[in-house]
This record gives sequence, C-alpha cells and structure tokens, in this order.
Amino acid sequence: MPIVRTILMEAARRIASNPELRARAVDVAKQEVMPRARTVARKAGEETRRQGQLLRDDLDSARQHAGEQASNAEIAGRLLRRVANRVRDGE
Repeated sequence: MPIVRTILMEAARRIASNPELRARAVDVAKQEVMPRARTVARKAGEETRRQGQLLRDDLDSARQHAGEQASNAEIAGRLLRRVANRVRDGE
C-alpha cells in the first residue's frame, strides 16, 4: 500500500505545482462547487429552522397536555415520545 500512497502523493504534488490546473481548479470551485454548497447550506438551514419550530410546538403541546402539576421529567417524557413518534413516522 505505501507505493500507491507514494504515487498518489507525487501526482498531487505535480498537480499542485501546475499553474494551469490550479487555475482550472479555482474556476471549477467558483462556478460549480460554491453555488452547490450555498444551495445545500440554505436548504439545510431551512430544514433546521423547520425542525426547531416543530420541536418548540411539540414542547408547548407537551406542557399543555401534562397540566399544571406535571414535573419537568413528565413533560420531557411526553416530548420524547412525540419526537420519537415523528422520527418513526418519517416526518
């Protein structure tokens, strides 16, 4: 396996020292990689916000259904069941 690693490292060194290939890599990164990364990051942010809102809604609902005398452990149990059910159902 060391020979393969040596060959790959040598190829990487040659590519890194080639100005044309470096310029092409920068071009590809700017034109293809970065726009895709921004899109994925935006979608991930939207999904994170959506899941956060669902969790807040579940917490509020668990508090309402638990009643005034419920302990934090009871509320946490209700919340955990709600979240587990959502995960199980694929929401």
